[in-house]
Amino acid sequence: MYLAGWSASAGVLAALVLIIRLLHRGGAPSAYDSFGDDDYGLLRSVSAVGDLAFARDVRDRLRRNGVRATLATGHDGMVRVLVFADELDRARRLINF
Repeated sequence: MYLAGWSASAGVLAALVLIIRLLHRGGAPSAYDSFGDDDYGLLRSVSAVGDLAFARDVRDRLRRNGVRATLATGHDGMVRVLVFADELDRARRLINF
């Protein structure tokens, strides 16, 4: 008898949690969600590293080879090397030496 009561309670609780999660997910997006980590306009991320000095080295290598590159720090703390979309394939080839 006790097992049936506990099982029913756990089932109802799980159903409520699922319903609340589904309703919450469908709500209005927060300001953080509307921009996202990888929204840099015309620029695309060619690399994401945790070390600023290494990111600068990658950026400088790209610049020496004629690729316009810059750096940005994402919400996750990773430093991203950004290039224009039309130079993305070339930049990937250059950093994957």
